[in-house]
Amino acid sequence: MLHLKDNHRIVRRLNTLFQLILRKSRYYKGTSQQLVRMTWASFLAQLNLNQDLPFLLVAIFVGLVTGYVAVVFHEAIKIISEVLFEGPTALGLPSFNNATRLILLPLIPALGGLVVGLYNAFIVKARPEHGLASVIKAVAQKEGRISKKSWIHKTFTSVVSIGTGGGGGREAPIAQVGAAIGSTVAQLLKFSPARTRTLLGCGAAAGLSAVFNAPIGGVMFAVEVILGDFSVKTFSPIVVAAVVSTVLSRSYLGNYPTFRVHEYSLVSNTELALYFILGVLAGLSAVVFIRTFYFIEERLKKFEKRFRVPGWAMPAIGGLLCGLVSMWVPELYGFSYDVINRALTGTESWENMIAVYLLKPVVAAFTVGSGGSGGMFAPSMKMGAMLGGMYGKMVNQLLPGMTAASGAYALVGMGALTAGIMRAPLTVILILFEVTGQYEIVLPIMFAAVTSALVARLSYPYTMETYVLEKENVRVGFGIALTIAGNISVMDVMRKNFIRFSDFTRVETIIESFHNTLESNFYVTTDDGVFVGVIGLEEMSILLREGAVTGLIAEDIVKKNVTVLYDTSKLDEALKIFEITDHSILPVVSSSNGRMLGVVRQDDTFSYYRKQMNLITTDENDSPGNNSR
Repeated sequence: MLHLKDNHRIVRRLNTLFQLILRKSRYYKGTSQQLVRMTWASFLAQLNLNQDLPFLLVAIFVGLVTGYVAVVFHEAIKIISEVLFEGPTALGLPSFNNATRLILLPLIPALGGLVVGLYNAFIVKARPEHGLASVIKAVAQKEGRISKKSWIHKTFTSVVSIGTGGGGGREAPIAQVGAAIGSTVAQLLKFSPARTRTLLGCGAAAGLSAVFNAPIGGVMFAVEVILGDFSVKTFSPIVVAAVVSTVLSRSYLGNYPTFRVHEYSLVSNTELALYFILGVLAGLSAVVFIRTFYFIEERLKKFEKRFRVPGWAMPAIGGLLCGLVSMWVPELYGFSYDVINRALTGTESWENMIAVYLLKPVVAAFTVGSGGSGGMFAPSMKMGAMLGGMYGKMVNQLLPGMTAASGAYALVGMGALTAGIMRAPLTVILILFEVTGQYEIVLPIMFAAVTSALVARLSYPYTMETYVLEKENVRVGFGIALTIAGNISVMDVMRKNFIRFSDFTRVETIIESFHNTLESNFYVTTDDGVFVGVIGLEEMSILLREGAVTGLIAEDIVKKNVTVLYDTSKLDEALKIFEITDHSILPVVSSSNGRMLGVVRQDDTFSYYRKQMNLITTDENDSPGNNSR
């Protein structure tokens, strides 16, 4: 009790000292109690500071913390896997080929699964969510808020699961850990939702950049996959966090490409046709990967429910199944990239390539689908490298001297299949360029990755992340929650005050109105109110530049082929149009008679959307029994 009082006394003295120092700065005018309750924004306002520079400093802090966690994450997995899988051999214990060793091998992933299951059941007290899907959902629906302790839980369970031979990869978990760190810092500093989402992206980019040694790819991953926001305000802090995290990880783990590759080049332009075929195969294989993974996951859930298996035991069962498969093909273990490196150098055997290609999504599903931890980056890259390696060996035999070495096709296949699974070709292109250091192979990778993503999208509508979210009735896109927006009519945000002219209005009248109003869009309808088109700044500038307007009417200058919304349209349609076009205002037309009803403005649309999201988030947080992880 005395110790507690001493602590309170020290805290009070520090608060008083800090308050006195700020008073001398002539900026802070409040009390020490008000200082403790002050938000980050009000604190900066008291100090009369611009928020951009301090926010960059916070982004640097997130990059540093995530970088250190990534180093520990990487080294912990390495130590655990070496001790469990290589240590006994080094100590003179039975080798991999010994019957005793074969019996023990499946038990290692099972033991790791048991530890993870018990930890989630009794420490976290919640079933683990799908990693990146939960992060994307937090961005779209929860203002970027992730449970403050989730980064600790995810770090521990991922290290144990992957280090003991689980089939998942380490890249997505560290990106999720970084996102949680960024979100936690933002919540502690009481940032706005927009800055919270940005700081979440900073952490995700920092995590992936550190583990891949690929800062550009990490940045693109955050803005393309996680946030869907390419604005400068978002981009700058994410770049800073990724760079800081990469520099820190390089100082501990070394500065060298993740994969060892020979120097490759495009033998001839006609070889692009072969890479196109590889892109098609990779896109179809990506669909096979996704469907195989979730087919097995759903069967495991049915098994758990039918036989009433305790939730904590399922990761152990999944680990055992993973171990039984992987003991015959050690390249399936999640902690090793050796099989990828051998495929890139053209030295991997046909048997191993076939086995890894067919079984990698299976062991990944056994591990992650049963409740274990791991990501899909490494599994998809392994499967893609095997596909490309086999394809490369075949075209080398069919067209000797006319094609690059099989390793080049393994590299392109690795990127193409990953792009098909993630539907993010730009991220994959940049990551592969950085992790290999091969500029010459970028053109084939670009060609195959875009082809794969397109084929996968046409063949199957879901990615690894959106499949989970769709099952939860959550549709996301462009950084917004399309499910919520899909239930709101554009009529709720439509304005009826706009400038309208008849199609027979003289142009002189329109020009006069242009000079006497701040509006930049004029709408043209028939006398019956049927929508004709829009006269915008482009049309007005042409008129003012040419000057000859005598005898012209609105019908002569109106732009008719324009994007419109209908009275049956939902808010998600308007949000998507505003995100991917330069429109700031859209006309609303009756679907029954074509009459113009009003206009929807971009600012009003996003403001109303954010308001509805805040109401939903508040209701969820205030609901009884809410226990967010």
